Amino acid sequence: MVCFCGLTARALVTELGLSYGYSKKTFNASNYYQNESKSASLSFYFLEKFALEFSYTDSFYEGEESDTTSTRTVQQSSQYTDSSLIYVVTSKQSAIQPYIKGGAAHIKKNQTIRYQNASAISIPESTGWAPSYGVGLKVQVTEKFGLKFSYDLWKTPLSDGTNSDDTSFKAGMTWYL
Repeated sequence: MVCFCGLTARALVTELGLSYGYSKKTFNASNYYQNESKSASLSFYFLEKFALEFSYTDSFYEGEESDTTSTRTVQQSSQYTDSSLIYVVTSKQSAIQPYIKGGAAHIKKNQTIRYQNASAISIPESTGWAPSYGVGLKVQVTEKFGLKFSYDLWKTPLSDGTNSDDTSFKAGMTWYL
């Protein structure tokens, strides 16, 4: 007796993404804060609605506060290396694809505080592993190219042993390879 089984082979779909974010808030000429972030991601899709995403985000924050007697400038750089499991809510063939994700990130932060006419103070570097979560939306423009919007949250460990919630809104482009 001969038995034939219908097996289907699926290629591993790979996606490359690039994102950028910038914001600046100015209260007056000497009181402001600004933040800039750049991200790159590589995702491997499997089982139709799941993906394993590896991403790297580099961000820089600067804030300046002044009063009549002094000026204080705070600069912070942060790097996030993240691995997340993504679940796409709709079909991958949909033009609009909302998704949720969760994973773990390695985070590194450096901060420097400067007072006018004084030496800089470096805060001890914060480094560690933390959970990460997020939601997003992809809009397919063509079969291979799309726009990607996401909101991410990291439970960042701080140098004093506590945690902070760091968030990021990103907008970018995505290509299916």
